[in-house]
Amino acid sequence: MKTEWTVQQRLWIWGRTFLKAMVPLALYILMPALCLSLGYVLFHSEMSAQDFFTYGGNFYSAVGMVLTVLVLFWRSKSKNHSFFEDTTLYFDQMNVRKAGAFLVFGMSAALAFSAALTLLPRWGITEAYTRASGTMFNGQDMFFTILTTVITAPLAEEIIFRGYMLNIFLETFEERKAIWIVSLIFAVCHGQALWILYALVMGLALAWVSVREDNILYGFFLHVGFNLPSALIWLAESFEGTRELFFGSDWMIAAYGLIGLLLSILLIRRYLEGEKKN
Repeated sequence: MKTEWTVQQRLWIWGRTFLKAMVPLALYILMPALCLSLGYVLFHSEMSAQDFFTYGGNFYSAVGMVLTVLVLFWRSKSKNHSFFEDTTLYFDQMNVRKAGAFLVFGMSAALAFSAALTLLPRWGITEAYTRASGTMFNGQDMFFTILTTVITAPLAEEIIFRGYMLNIFLETFEERKAIWIVSLIFAVCHGQALWILYALVMGLALAWVSVREDNILYGFFLHVGFNLPSALIWLAESFEGTRELFFGSDWMIAAYGLIGLLLSILLIRRYLEGEKKN
């Protein structure tokens, strides 16, 4: 028999759920900020704040993300919970071929999206996105930029958003609502207008995959795929003449986008057909 809740009871349950879900999010926001502040004050106070964030930001942010995951691991253990059960992070249940397919799909979708943005008229919103994207990589330490963008941030964000937070929301809300709630929170955390839109679509895909597969590792590989093209393009452009060679015309960029779009559609169809057979 289905339990009927009063409005007050529903509000109490929803409020308690949101507060519980905000704990890992608060740690994810505050820990990197704390590491950045301590790193600047203790080791780099002779630099300007802008130079510090440009050249050392990714290192201290990565340290903060790792510490966040370690704190959450300890928190689960202190409650006699399994960290891996709490986050649905199962290494032993991963299908390598399927993980690779998610990685390629993420790269293809990101390529199509990036090409579309590059070829759009330079309206204010597109210009803001381009400037914000450029500051992510401009002047950064190559190793820690790629490490943070491709490995540390995707893993930490999957553990936080699709691991802890999504599973907490699934305890109270039906699957569709839980996916939308955590995806909206994930999107808002990205700040800039087009990033919010991109992160919302990406967040919905990541959450859907994590629920469907009952393992956030597949979402991690998909997330890596989403981030990898930007890092590779930045790495390639660090060599003289590479931009003109690979991105010299709108036709070349359009071709990359079309290849990414077609490959994305093909991989989606194959995945859904495989799901029907199972």
